[in-house]
Amino acid sequence: MTEHYSFLGRKKKLWFVISIALFVIGLAFLGIWKLPLGIDFKGGAQLDLSFEQPVDENQLREKVASYPGVNGLVVTKTDQSVLTLRMLPITDADHQEILKKAGEDFGTVTERQYQLVGPSVSRDLTRKAIIAVFLASVFIVLYLAYSFRAVTYPVSSWRFGVVAVIALLHDLVITVGVFSILAHFFHFEVDASFITALLTVMGFSVHDTIVVFDRIRENLARHKGESLGFETIADMSLGQTLNRSIATSLTVVITLTALTIMGGESIRGFVVTLLVGIAIGTYSSIFTATPLLAVWQNRISRQHPRL
Repeated sequence: MTEHYSFLGRKKKLWFVISIALFVIGLAFLGIWKLPLGIDFKGGAQLDLSFEQPVDENQLREKVASYPGVNGLVVTKTDQSVLTLRMLPITDADHQEILKKAGEDFGTVTERQYQLVGPSVSRDLTRKAIIAVFLASVFIVLYLAYSFRAVTYPVSSWRFGVVAVIALLHDLVITVGVFSILAHFFHFEVDASFITALLTVMGFSVHDTIVVFDRIRENLARHKGESLGFETIADMSLGQTLNRSIATSLTVVITLTALTIMGGESIRGFVVTLLVGIAIGTYSSIFTATPLLAVWQNRISRQHPRL
């Protein structure tokens, strides 16, 4: 080895402190502010209305809340001329009455979109979302264990898979925690697109982790029989993949940032979730997953010098 990179060693503690701090902060705010569930998960009705004349949100909220059948009303502006009304489930008669009274109170009104989701549908979506995350985690462990099956010494192929999933869950918790903070201030809601964003983050995060782990596998084979320790090889591998990982993620982050600024309100929650998740996933692939694998392997090596 002609060049030495120093991302591990004593610096591992710093990376772990940052990871734990982000994890705890995410959990804390998630516990305080919860996730504001949209109608996809708790059931309800959503009306996207546009008005010929400018309408004040507070005035619209006050008026519509007094209409028959309207409960749990939330009003948000999704575009310059479009206001979104979310409420508990309503009947078709209530729906038509809302449109009629809104027209009487605020002038010409056009319904852009109407959705009605029942509680049974929302429960089914919640269950499927949890199952999707669980199955994805299981298949990631199995896939990495199989892909790295040629690595038998000094680290078991199963450890690569388990560490990748730990880093992945770390990313998801932090992403959800940050989303709960942003949702509190910017009135985002958890809907089906949020789950899509989380699954996308899972794929991106694992992809980045595999890039680093694959280089570790290559270097283990290349330096087999030499006196290099596992942590040294892992350190070297991080240095060799760092530029690629950051460059790949940076292009995505720039694109998502542009979408966050220029895109419409309807996709902003989805894009922000991707932006946060990919940024955290890039960090964890470099500074959480590999240090954790090194710490685990160091402990195994001390207990069983030939493993």
